Amino acid sequence: MKIQCIDRDVRQVLESGTYVIPRFQRPFSWDRENVEEFWTDSTSDVKKDYFIGAFVTYNINSSTYGVVDGQQRLTTITVTLCAIRDKYNELGYASAAQGVHRLIETHDLNNQPQFVVRTETSYPYLQAKIQSFEKEDEKIEIGEEERAIALAYQIVSVHLNNGVENFSALEAKKQKVAIKKWLDQIRDKFLSLKVISITLDNQDDAYTIFETMNTRGKDLTAADLAKNHILRLLPAKGKSLDRPKDHWLEMQEELEGATRPIQLKTFLHHYWLSKYPFTTEKQLFRAIRDTVNAGNVKEVVAELRTDTVLYKGITDPNSLTLWTKPGRDIADSLYCISNILNIQIANPFLLSVLRLYSAKRLKDGQVRELFGLVERYHYIYTTISALPSSGGVSQMYAAHARDLANAVDANALGLSIQDFKKKIKDRVPSKEVFVSKFKQLTYQNTRQRDVLRYTLWKIDKHRNPAVDFERGTATFEHLLSQSTNSAMMHSIGNLILVPGKFNGETLGNKPFLEKKGLLQGNGYALDDHVAVATAWGSTEIEKRLNMLADYAYEHVWKIK
Repeated sequence: MKIQCIDRDVRQVLESGTYVIPRFQRPFSWDRENVEEFWTDSTSDVKKDYFIGAFVTYNINSSTYGVVDGQQRLTTITVTLCAIRDKYNELGYASAAQGVHRLIETHDLNNQPQFVVRTETSYPYLQAKIQSFEKEDEKIEIGEEERAIALAYQIVSVHLNNGVENFSALEAKKQKVAIKKWLDQIRDKFLSLKVISITLDNQDDAYTIFETMNTRGKDLTAADLAKNHILRLLPAKGKSLDRPKDHWLEMQEELEGATRPIQLKTFLHHYWLSKYPFTTEKQLFRAIRDTVNAGNVKEVVAELRTDTVLYKGITDPNSLTLWTKPGRDIADSLYCISNILNIQIANPFLLSVLRLYSAKRLKDGQVRELFGLVERYHYIYTTISALPSSGGVSQMYAAHARDLANAVDANALGLSIQDFKKKIKDRVPSKEVFVSKFKQLTYQNTRQRDVLRYTLWKIDKHRNPAVDFERGTATFEHLLSQSTNSAMMHSIGNLILVPGKFNGETLGNKPFLEKKGLLQGNGYALDDHVAVATAWGSTEIEKRLNMLADYAYEHVWKIK
């Protein structure tokens, strides 16, 4: 590997050739804080020879370089020089404006104009609206990247306008000289910024250096690096058509459009664990790079696109079209795992199940059983018993996800499911641990109310399947009124879940027997402890609490 490493300033970099920011790079994403900080640091009178980091590039030809690292800074410098040029031109300093412009747009050996910094991701906005000396009037559709570029230009322009305004009190002749001198100083400060220019012979070597540099920082995520690697293996078919890049952006938008936005790096890691040998998120890109090649990249991307929709469905089951009417309870189980119990550690396994279900290789009953196991296990183990999910649990889910994914026939799938059931059963905590924690559930803890609602709803469903009402709109009713200020009043033993129409004015703070009569009169199925009670106090609440804990462990969430 031949590495050329040179200390340079920005002017030398821009005069040394032209720079292409490839399509697989991240879009320009600096926000107001980034640009403001860059302006302040670059224009400070305190800092001399201000160093702004390394630029990693590779040779495309003798005077054209591909940018691997430094694109955010290089784009910001280009936008800044465009704003300075435009301010020169606006104030009548034509020669200075042309002088700056030659660092923005140069000419090749055939005397054809070309921009010094060329990016494919923000084309044509950057070129037409920012870099061009004469701006195009044609309206251009813009996205997030273009808005970020426009904001950077606006921020720099405001600073330039404020700087020029500082000389407004001077007489016209002195003012013109002073403004020109100040603008020259700003221009020279940006052009004198110091960088280490690292140039390599080819793209692969450049990315090897780039990945090494980024293992110690947080510049790029595994998703960014994976995108770079995959899009390098899938070249665009032309300037106007880049379907691989479009597909990647569609995946990202799909995940970000979930009810609870999903990070692409999280999806990629869980996708990988569902099919390939276990790896940590830190080592994910290395695993992707070593596995995905020109021979299988199209197949991997096709599955990523399909799995993106399925993965979004883990947290947002209603977005999937897999469910038949009898299978709505399967979707609800998935919803409870992700949105009530807030479990993510099982996602590789859940994704593998959904993939097989979508391919009609698993039946409703099998999926119901698998999702039900995960739901019951994490309710008992994680939500109630508050036991930590160790790396062993993560590896267990990943291993069984791969077993399912690699099962060659129905018999292999059945064996894999049986093995998973055994592993889950072996991890269930004792009844004593569960009961002691269950009895601590309290309405007073607002963070537990979703779990309380889920618990009471699930118990009622199990006890009386024929009676059903919407879990999301159900409300809590304290059998012993809150106005009593009893020590037990917020215990789950004192709570029932009722349809919203029964609460409020209907039940209010009425005495127990009156509440009971109203509920029974409206067809509400009370459990036996409440139905036979003639009075309600701490003793009755304690008895019902013990009954609920026992019924929950032995029946509702029992893992057989």
